[in-house]
Amino acid sequence: MKNLSLLFLIICLSLPFQSVGFAQNYIKNYLPESAIARFGKGYVFDFEYSPDGTRLAVGSTIGAWLYDTQTYKELHLLSGHTDYVMDVIFSPNGKTLVSQSGNRRWSSAETNLWNTSSGELIVKLTDPSIHVNDIAFSPDGDTLAIACDDNTVRFWDGVTGEPMNTFTDHWCKILKFSPDGSKLIGGSGEVIRIWDVATGELLLTFAAHANTIDSLKYSPNGKVIASHGGDNSVCLWDADTGEFLRNFREDTTEVSSIDFSKDGKTLAIVSSDGTLRLWNSQTGEKIKTITSDIELYIVAYSPDSKTFACDDDEDGIMQLFDANTAELLYSLEMPAHRQSVNDFRYSLDGRTLAVSNGFEIYFWNVNTGQLQNTITGFAEVVSTVMYSSDEKTLVSLDDIVRIWDLDTKKLLKTLSLERSIREVANSPDGKTFACGTYEKTIVLWNISKWEQRGVLEGHTKGISSLVFSPDGKTLASGSWDDTIRLWDAHTGKHLKTFNAQASGIDIVLFSPEGQTLIGVGDDATVRFWNVATGKLVKTIKTNADDVYSIDLSSDGTALVTADDTGKINFWDVVTAEQKAIPDIKEEGYYVVLSPDGNTLASAAAGNISLRDVATGKLLKTLKGHIGAINSVVFSSDGKKLVSGSRDSTVILWDLTELTK
Repeated sequence: MKNLSLLFLIICLSLPFQSVGFAQNYIKNYLPESAIARFGKGYVFDFEYSPDGTRLAVGSTIGAWLYDTQTYKELHLLSGHTDYVMDVIFSPNGKTLVSQSGNRRWSSAETNLWNTSSGELIVKLTDPSIHVNDIAFSPDGDTLAIACDDNTVRFWDGVTGEPMNTFTDHWCKILKFSPDGSKLIGGSGEVIRIWDVATGELLLTFAAHANTIDSLKYSPNGKVIASHGGDNSVCLWDADTGEFLRNFREDTTEVSSIDFSKDGKTLAIVSSDGTLRLWNSQTGEKIKTITSDIELYIVAYSPDSKTFACDDDEDGIMQLFDANTAELLYSLEMPAHRQSVNDFRYSLDGRTLAVSNGFEIYFWNVNTGQLQNTITGFAEVVSTVMYSSDEKTLVSLDDIVRIWDLDTKKLLKTLSLERSIREVANSPDGKTFACGTYEKTIVLWNISKWEQRGVLEGHTKGISSLVFSPDGKTLASGSWDDTIRLWDAHTGKHLKTFNAQASGIDIVLFSPEGQTLIGVGDDATVRFWNVATGKLVKTIKTNADDVYSIDLSSDGTALVTADDTGKINFWDVVTAEQKAIPDIKEEGYYVVLSPDGNTLASAAAGNISLRDVATGKLLKTLKGHIGAINSVVFSSDGKKLVSGSRDSTVILWDLTELTK
């Protein structure tokens, strides 16, 4: 194993968020009501070029972004979905865009149609009550077909969104229009169906595979249909008669992707063993077998027919091949901090290959293999947010640590470790920053120079929680090894170990005066230890199966818990009894008390509720996140609140109305 000190590779004094200022000030719908600032643009699920190549649509956790491909600046944020936007599809005429939220493979989805020039919503095509299987535009963009889980294929006007027609009594998993738009093919189960679009007549039905149909493609001239099935075979069919033409099959491998060359003469097939095979689609003759040290996954030909590309999702490598000779031209590697390929697209002229790892979108010159541009600002799930001791900066943790300037709203720097960061903590004196990793270690940084000060080792499992004592002299670490360890924050010396008496520690907290350490294990019991003696002095049994979060009042007398009982509970720390206060029947994932103890913030699925602690009265609801909120922190004066969410963004909220 490498020496850990060599693994802390990157401290980027950086730019990745240059465009955030633009989005903050000019992009409609980016900032929700009561928000001062937002950090992040979500996580990238899907993206697509417009037909004329001037726009790029990006489906993210907070909506669909539209970019100018000349300036790489944001034009619009298409928001309003209640779930993450997983799919974006331009109409072939470029006038409209379909965005779909939710995962249509596993859950219901909401489908919206947008005007690409204005960014305005034209119509909501489907709501979450309709499960969508697939979407297809006709080649002229005038017709939009959606296969639904109620055994229908529904048609809309692709420009106005007006409903047009419905084919009933046929369940379809996959839809494709013929190149001339006259026919529609649908794949479902083992069967392929072909309809006449104008009349709605079902022209052909034929069994195609011994298992599910995973993909369908028309040849460029529309005369041949290629189908890829769960029986690991790729078949070609006459598009007019349904006649079986030939089968391409490698018995030992599972097919993961297929594509036609633009002249239709070559069929590329990628198998799960990482092998790419090129076949003559007219004769069935194998042209070439390409093996690689990496695991190839998806294959796609460029629009100009000069190249084709394959990705290795696991190692973050794109391979570019000459379409004529099948020779490897370039291997394009994603950056070290996020070595994966989520999706890729060719530009319409075939000169640029755009590749996303979920965090960024990279634009590579196909002719030279050089990186041309990058769209940044996206991130992974935000697990933690916190203020710096002087509250001039904000720290957020997703896959990497990001440090934001609260005055300029710009990203100051990032900290990225080769090992995964699970928890972070800022010392109260502003001198030390701690990172706890899944790989059992804690890394200490000198904040003034952002230099690594040391690595703390001793835990036998990953770090689950980190907190500094109020005086900043001691660091407490909770771990899934069932222990809590105390460390000297300056020297890194191990001071003592507490046996948590639970299979894993989820939360660690110091009392306000620093004399008591509180830990919550996965047995949902809250334990209190005397820091000086290490003695267990008190326990609170919550009657829950799982405690999500806790907080202490500023005087240390009251404890609030959020758990899986569907209620938020207050406890008397002295008596370890539940306090008789107004019942808050609200499921909360994260709870935190304001510095004066008068306001409770509780966060659940996208919203933050602010309540008066004495009466339980709801004071305000902050709405803006999509997805669960993982972390909430009040500013020291209680006038601001910051939240981090599964939607991969951080929002800074204005609470001055509540503090007047």
